[in-house]
Amino acid sequence: MTEKEWKSESLRQYFKYFRFWFLALGILLVIFVGFLVVRLTAGDKERQNTSAPEERVYDYAEVLTAEEEEKLRQLIAGKEAKIGCDLVLVTTKEEIGERPSAREKVLRDMADDFYDDNLFGFDAVHGSGALLMDNWYEGQMSTWLSTCGAVYKKFSSRDIDDVLDAVYAYIETDPYRAYCAYVDTVADKMSGKGSFRFFPILILVVPIAAMLVFVAGKLKNPIGKETVSPGTYVVGGRPAIRVQADQLMRKMVTKRRIPRVESSGGSGGSGGGGGHTSSGGVSHGGGGRSR
Repeated sequence: MTEKEWKSESLRQYFKYFRFWFLALGILLVIFVGFLVVRLTAGDKERQNTSAPEERVYDYAEVLTAEEEEKLRQLIAGKEAKIGCDLVLVTTKEEIGERPSAREKVLRDMADDFYDDNLFGFDAVHGSGALLMDNWYEGQMSTWLSTCGAVYKKFSSRDIDDVLDAVYAYIETDPYRAYCAYVDTVADKMSGKGSFRFFPILILVVPIAAMLVFVAGKLKNPIGKETVSPGTYVVGGRPAIRVQADQLMRKMVTKRRIPRVESSGGSGGSGGGGGHTSSGGVSHGGGGRSR
């Protein structure tokens, strides 16, 4: 077999061997393209709750300029229409306690009550949305992210940490940028942006990597290595039969008691990091941090 024929046969064997992988990846690619088309062609969502106020930026601590507030409102309006969730910002300057754990609980209750009292929720009263409350009282600076509705159901503790990380990357030096990061991160997570970021790469990399491994193995040892010769089993002109046998020297049986492992009880949860019920009886998720 010539080298050209061998390469052609190797490729044929490769495609034959991995045909089911290609079929599965092809199906995934079709799903991905369909998902992408739906996202690109999806229009703005229509607001269902008309009971909540139109205001989304409540800068009671006065850390933003009037221009920054307006730009933030415009950013929020655009994101809300895309994800179908309210995005609210509240800054305060309240004395809420010396201990971080205590003031985070106070801030949590303040954030939840502010959301409930103002009837926020894009799809319904107390429906889908998020509210970031940021306290600027000297020595008691803390932040709490309150989630509700679809955001509560979708967000895990990791998602909440990601939002707080985005905020805290800029909060000390540029509050406006920090609050924009809050809006952008929540919107990205709710829209699924980034979930399929590496999917197209995997579609190409996995088959190519498998092919390279397959071909490299063939190139390294294209022909089976001979392990015997015409004289391997012939001694002095006569066939030599080599007999190998195992001899049992002794038999010993031991017994050992295997302790039974008792299962421990536990309860699982789904989504909504920090799930709890507000004073108004509304289910919220969320998480906080002190600085």
